[in-house]
Amino acid sequence: MRLKYHREIKDNEIACNLTDFQECEREAFRFVFSDINNPKNYEPVYIINPKRKTDEIQQERYHCTGYALSFFHSQLSAKKRYLTLISDKPKLYKILGTHIAQGVLEHQDGISDEPNDLGHFSHFEYENRDLSIKFRIVEAIINYND
Repeated sequence: MRLKYHREIKDNEIACNLTDFQECEREAFRFVFSDINNPKNYEPVYIINPKRKTDEIQQERYHCTGYALSFFHSQLSAKKRYLTLISDKPKLYKILGTHIAQGVLEHQDGISDEPNDLGHFSHFEYENRDLSIKFRIVEAIINYND
């Protein structure tokens, strides 16, 4: 199956090694807004903020994982990372969301790498997948109107 953003990734093959990414089945957690149907909940950072891609290319930090979705292997690791990220950027919740959602990624949903030491992993969706129907909010991290 083809990745959802295969054209964008192909255009930048030099910064995209997907050999560590595999189809898998695993429980996953991610930051979302209070409205589980908010389209930003399941869009990768380079789609939400194209300027970030431009900036990272100029700084030679570009990598195709900007077209992947960020997930965590546990609710606790997601919450810890969230609180670390907003500790010195209190308005970052406007970009990240304010809640944690839980769901199960399955083989037909795409490819993921292994979680890092922070419990984070990247997931490239396959075309025509809708992860929003597979996730539900399990925790409000902070209470802001988003």
